Amino acid sequence: MSSLRLWAGVALAALITALSVTYAVPIMEAHSRVAAELMGWAGLPVTDWQPIGVFPGLEPASGPVLAIPAFREVSQGARLLLILSIVGLLIVAQRFSLVRNLANFLIVMLVASAVANAVFDNFRLLSTTFGQIWLRQEMLVWLLLPWVMILLFVIPQPSLARGLSWVIFLQAYGFCFSALRMVFVLGVLHHTGLIFMPPLWFLLGTLSDLLFVLFFYSLAIHRSSGELWGVRDSWQSHY
Repeated sequence: MSSLRLWAGVALAALITALSVTYAVPIMEAHSRVAAELMGWAGLPVTDWQPIGVFPGLEPASGPVLAIPAFREVSQGARLLLILSIVGLLIVAQRFSLVRNLANFLIVMLVASAVANAVFDNFRLLSTTFGQIWLRQEMLVWLLLPWVMILLFVIPQPSLARGLSWVIFLQAYGFCFSALRMVFVLGVLHHTGLIFMPPLWFLLGTLSDLLFVLFFYSLAIHRSSGELWGVRDSWQSHY
């Protein structure tokens, strides 16, 4: 049965990968349409969508045209928010030892970002460039994700059908979650410039893909272990 699970998982992962490569451009266009809907709901003033190249042979995709101000154009409120964020993280680092290292790391990133923005106060990041970088990262994640999920969801699951369902569900979830994160980051950049770019990329980039997979993995393992222990308790009750 374990061999059947392995080969079924490999077949599904290979199918998802093949479809992702074959229909990469339509998938990225669908991602842009979902992002456009979310930006409309968020009230972001996107003026246009321009073609962008992601990888050679995987183009064109579409990137949003949205104003991202340089540091010299950023409002005083955004600069004050930077100071308040650092103060808040200092408080968190002092009170909660569990997240102290993470909080200190984010503080370093914010301070470094503030210094870099102050020195290069005319630097401007185009939203289409951000969209290009984002899609390059996520396209790689979508290609690798099904192979990782074989080890996490197919082989350990007592039910083959459930394990395969997890793979399909998480592939779709990752697609939607990517569009949501991209819109959120662009919204923050539109209002605050590049001040919060380093911690946003760290927290909502590839790390978020890893964390959502681990979150659902913990749910799947909890459910499976509960069922297995229930069977074991039922078996032991007869002796």
